[in-house]
Amino acid sequence: MIPCKQTAEHPLHWKKLFAKSYVGIKQISDNLPDNSISLDKLDKIDSLFPIQVSQQLLDDHPLDGPVLMQYLPSLQELADLPGYTHDPVGDVTATMQPGVIKKYNHRVLLITNNTCPIHCRYCFRKDFPYPQSNPNTHQFKQALEFCQRDESINEIILSGGDPLSLEDESLNQLFKDIEKIPHIKTIRLHTKFPSIFPQRITENLITTLAECTLNKVCVFHINHADEISQEFCDVVQKIKQTNTTTLNQSVLLKNVNDSADILIDLSNKLFAAGILPYYLHKLDLAKGTHHFKVSDTQAKKLHQQMKNNLPGYLVPRLAQEIPGESSKSY
Repeated sequence: MIPCKQTAEHPLHWKKLFAKSYVGIKQISDNLPDNSISLDKLDKIDSLFPIQVSQQLLDDHPLDGPVLMQYLPSLQELADLPGYTHDPVGDVTATMQPGVIKKYNHRVLLITNNTCPIHCRYCFRKDFPYPQSNPNTHQFKQALEFCQRDESINEIILSGGDPLSLEDESLNQLFKDIEKIPHIKTIRLHTKFPSIFPQRITENLITTLAECTLNKVCVFHINHADEISQEFCDVVQKIKQTNTTTLNQSVLLKNVNDSADILIDLSNKLFAAGILPYYLHKLDLAKGTHHFKVSDTQAKKLHQQMKNNLPGYLVPRLAQEIPGESSKSY
């Protein structure tokens, strides 16, 4: 998910932290476990999909460990293999108008912005045409008018980028505008912010969630138990106190979480934090992500091992999104 290359200063503490936390290409180069990536190659990788890693993550996790492996660049990103595409889940085809994606019955996804707190190197939306689809204030109005006209829609999913990259005031207004649509029953937020920058969960944001009268669902994106900090657990509890359902979706990634023990540990620690595992996604085949691919046979084996060792409510659905299908494939 491609952000603006620079984030402007802002008086809000979380925004300042967000702006000042990222390290440059030279520092990335100095911190890579594999020092064979030259600066010119890093520049090329960065030009294809900007490298965005916070200093805090570099300080908190081993450079060759499973957490940073998701966010540090690899030379393998430069490979162009058959079957790996710029639009692996059919987002472009399913775009109804700028900022509105409708793939499944009864729900739509709004592209709220093009900014993420970190760049997952396996991102399926790394090549999404944000300039054509990222809503401004006028396009938000048009997006909600689309939802108003289609009375079959009962759920609006806020995505991006990351919807929590919006200012509190903008999110509050968006929630209020969605509440005015009579047939909308549920707002769903997909976010990585709380596990990367828990400071983003401000009192104003909590108030927005608490005052919203619709069903609210917050889906976190966590792939490994080492991403679950005490600070993250604390803000999850604040979110849950607003009567918001908290779920998690993971992506199955080679050398990150392709182990039954790791996946079982993740489910247990999510539950301890008050979060239910929701999906375990097979890798979406975006260009430059083949080194994260886990075979279907291995994926099914790992999922069966989870079933054998966890209660059903802690086993996420093993899922894959296939362009053009009317639902995810299980």
